[in-house]
Amino acid sequence: MRTKQIFMMMVCCFIFFSCKKEKEESPACGISMDGLAGAYKLTKIQYKAPDSNDILDFMQFTEECEKDDIITLHSNGKYNYDDGGVVCEPSETDEGFWLLKDKTIMSDGRINGTVESYDCKTLVYYMKDVLVDGDKMTFTAERL
Repeated sequence: MRTKQIFMMMVCCFIFFSCKKEKEESPACGISMDGLAGAYKLTKIQYKAPDSNDILDFMQFTEECEKDDIITLHSNGKYNYDDGGVVCEPSETDEGFWLLKDKTIMSDGRINGTVESYDCKTLVYYMKDVLVDGDKMTFTAERL
């Protein structure tokens, strides 16, 4: 009987001490400069005119050479725009500065809008009053 108790205690100790505790990782992404930092490819542009329920696919108006471009947001406030893959004439490679205030991305050129959603992989942001008052253009970018 005593041997059985000792054996059970040894088994319990073995199980208890052999299991590693998993490190809890803090969420590296979120709607912040650090969280949004990364390389993105624009996959969808949708346009909704005021007083209309129809959503227009605006990617169809994008040049083929622009559909594979990559924008890289750096947490230090810089961005790079790479005219990768099919190169436009003239090349549209660019760099500049960006900032996130509340949920609004502001830059000196390539990326501007209010973040609608971000799940660490897909960034959805929009701009209002782009072509006419009351319209909305929504951009979807996939993180690479």
